[in-house]
Amino acid sequence: MIIDIHSHFYPEDITKNLLENFYKKTGYAYYGNGTIKSLKEYMKKNNINISINLPVATNPEKIISINRKMIEINLKEKNIICFGAMHPDFGNKNDIEKEILFLKNNNIKGIKLHPEYQNFYPDDGKLFTIYEFCIKYDLVILFHSGYDIMFDEENVHSSPKRFLNLKEKFPGLKIILAHMGGFKMWDNVYKLLAGKDFYFDTSFSLELSDESMKSIIYEHGIDRVLFGSDFPWCEPAKIIDKLKNCIDSKEDLEKIFYKNAKTLLNLMDS
Repeated sequence: MIIDIHSHFYPEDITKNLLENFYKKTGYAYYGNGTIKSLKEYMKKNNINISINLPVATNPEKIISINRKMIEINLKEKNIICFGAMHPDFGNKNDIEKEILFLKNNNIKGIKLHPEYQNFYPDDGKLFTIYEFCIKYDLVILFHSGYDIMFDEENVHSSPKRFLNLKEKFPGLKIILAHMGGFKMWDNVYKLLAGKDFYFDTSFSLELSDESMKSIIYEHGIDRVLFGSDFPWCEPAKIIDKLKNCIDSKEDLEKIFYKNAKTLLNLMDS
C-alpha cells in the first residue's frame, strides 16, 4: 500500500496555463495535465492507493469556495482525500474559528499553507490564530518548506529556522514539512529540525542525494517520515524508486509508504 501525502490537481480551466507557465519559468518537467482525471491515471500507473490533494488559496476570497469544493470531492472520491485551504489574511478570529470548525465537522484532515505563494513567514504572529484553532480542532498543517523554484531564492519565507521558531511557540501543532523538511536547504534541516517534533514528506526531493536522504530520515526518525510526490510536478514512481534505493528495511519502507500517514490522519482500512 502507498499513500501519497502530497499531490495536487487543479480546475480544468486553469491547469493548462498553470503547467505551461511552470515549465517556461523553471525548465522542470511536469506529468499529466494537472486534472483530477490525470491524477487518477498516474495513481493507477504508479500503484498509489490514496492521494492527498493539497489546495493553495492565493487570496483569502477563495477560501470558502475552495473548501466547499474539497468537501464535495471527498464525498465523491474513494481514493483521493482533499485537505482544506486557509490564508493568513482570511477574516477575523471568529471567521477563522468558524471555517476551521466547519472543516473539522466535514472530516477534513488538515490544511495546506504555502509561505511563498501566500507571502508570509511561518513564525509571523498573523498566523497564530490559525495555529491555535488547528490545535483546538486537531487539524494537521502541511507547509511548503525551503526554496520554491518559482520564487527568488534570496528571499525564502519558509526556512528551517522559521519553522523551529514556530514549533517552539506552538509545540502542540501537528506540522508536516514538505520536501524533506526544506527544499534545497537540507543541511539546515539536518542541523536544526532532524529529530524535532515535525513530520517530513518526501515530495519533490529528487535533487537530494540518496545518502543525504537516508541520513536525514534516520536522524529524524522513521516514524515521522511520510511518502509524498508533489504530483504533477514529480512522478510518484521516481520518489518510490529513490526511497527503495535509500532504505533497505521493508518494515521502514512500509512506515514511510503508508503506516505513518494512516496513523497521523487516522485513516481507516478500506
